[in-house]
Amino acid sequence: MAKETPFPALPDPVRMIEGLRDTGYKFHTAMADLIDNSVAANATIIKISVLMDFKGGLTLFISDNGIGMNKDELNRGMIYGSAPRADPSSLGKFGLGLKTASTAFCRRLSVISRNAPDAQFSKATWDLDYVKKEERWEILLSEPSTEEIEHFNDAAENSSGTLVVWEKVDRLLKNYNNPGGGHARNALDRQLKALGQHLAMVYQRYLDPKDKRTSRKVSMFVQGQQIDTWDPFVAKESDLVASDKVTVELDGKRAGVFTIRAYVLPRKEDFSDPEVFSEARIGTQLQGIYVYREDRLIYGPDWLGMVSKEPHSNLLRVEFSFDHNLDEAFHIDIKKSEIILNQDLYVWLEDFLTAPRRAANERYRLGLRKKAKDASVGAHDGSNVNIHSKEAALSTSNIEVLNEKKGEVLVENKEGQVRLKITLSKPTKPGEFHVQPLAELDDGMLWQPALIDLHKAVQINTGHPYYYKVYVPNLSNGNTVQGMDSLLWALCMAELGTVNEATKDYFVEMRYEVSKLLRRLVEDLPDPDEEEEPEV
Repeated sequence: MAKETPFPALPDPVRMIEGLRDTGYKFHTAMADLIDNSVAANATIIKISVLMDFKGGLTLFISDNGIGMNKDELNRGMIYGSAPRADPSSLGKFGLGLKTASTAFCRRLSVISRNAPDAQFSKATWDLDYVKKEERWEILLSEPSTEEIEHFNDAAENSSGTLVVWEKVDRLLKNYNNPGGGHARNALDRQLKALGQHLAMVYQRYLDPKDKRTSRKVSMFVQGQQIDTWDPFVAKESDLVASDKVTVELDGKRAGVFTIRAYVLPRKEDFSDPEVFSEARIGTQLQGIYVYREDRLIYGPDWLGMVSKEPHSNLLRVEFSFDHNLDEAFHIDIKKSEIILNQDLYVWLEDFLTAPRRAANERYRLGLRKKAKDASVGAHDGSNVNIHSKEAALSTSNIEVLNEKKGEVLVENKEGQVRLKITLSKPTKPGEFHVQPLAELDDGMLWQPALIDLHKAVQINTGHPYYYKVYVPNLSNGNTVQGMDSLLWALCMAELGTVNEATKDYFVEMRYEVSKLLRRLVEDLPDPDEEEEPEV
């Protein structure tokens, strides 16, 4: 083999450092990456504040009371791809997060730190404009300003700790005509509110002093307001419908373990308190699998590409937890916000979710059926009045009740006479003689003929998907409802006017088949509007 000669191949500093700004960070994932460093440094207090000057210039500060760094440690930590931490379970993983997460939003990143209460401060800065000008991989070393020391002391007075500062923030807010005006400030407030909600979800187990899954506890503050923990599974209210603990063989010598738990949340009316329901933030955005690494949410909620987010899964949330031993098995990305499952695990997870998805779907449908039944009250009054005025003129048969208890009747029509079993009913409200909504019908049929106080009638199944997907959205439109009611009532009259001994079973089969076909035809139609989607 020919002799190989090494050749230095350092990347161009300007193109590389500018290119690393586009690694796909969102603001809340970037902030979580920085907070990971604070948690890894055993901080118990983390404070985030953002200042906007009258010109719209932003400066962001993150301070903590962790173990801090001396000058050499800080300088090494500012290197892209810095050496890994000694603790493999650390939330910091690749040595890139601090730099790439920060410069995705700012052009000047400074870190001030000390590793003891009486130690000297150390400060190091990446300034992208300096790198662009000098075309060299160089950080700038200096002394912290008075303002920076004040922000450091906000979390770490008389303590070790670290302060991260973003200056020249150019990618957090869009360009406003008045960068320091009300619209820009409102946009910043929305960003910080969303950040607080994200941190409450991501660090739930660290923020909750009662959560025993991790002994490391931390208090976080955004703009001076403490972040409360948020439990996506509402464990005290929800049903744990499936759980498992699985050992994964890694290299023949080691094994990793993950746990999975599927929760079905209550319907709105079944929550113990309206405030608890509101806090649960039920909606399509927050359904799915929540993936935790070392008790920190790194991905989700999502279904990992298995299924789409649909309203009928709004009540299902799944916890998937593993430790650092399975990092390679799950292919954790640089931002710690994506995972890739191998094919065997993917298939296993699909199978595991079958029963929980069915349980969540049934609970959701039960809620829809109840809403449909409630919505149907009074919705068919106009139809009953209209049909009652034409009942005599449109009669197609005469019916004699033979056995009221068994529902046996004798029908006489143009085909002759035939004995049938038919539902004999009473009005549930005055005037309800021809159209009667019921919560369910035998065999899931959408409609069936009936006698209500001896008046020929149609009973309609409010639990059928056709009712709550087609009827319910149109209940406020009297003409539309009367049109649909008239069609179903007319079908019943046609059946009673032509049925004979040879065809009576075929009419039942026809209603069953049409009801089944309609169920399939409407399954892709949207469900009636649920509660307004919560902010995420």
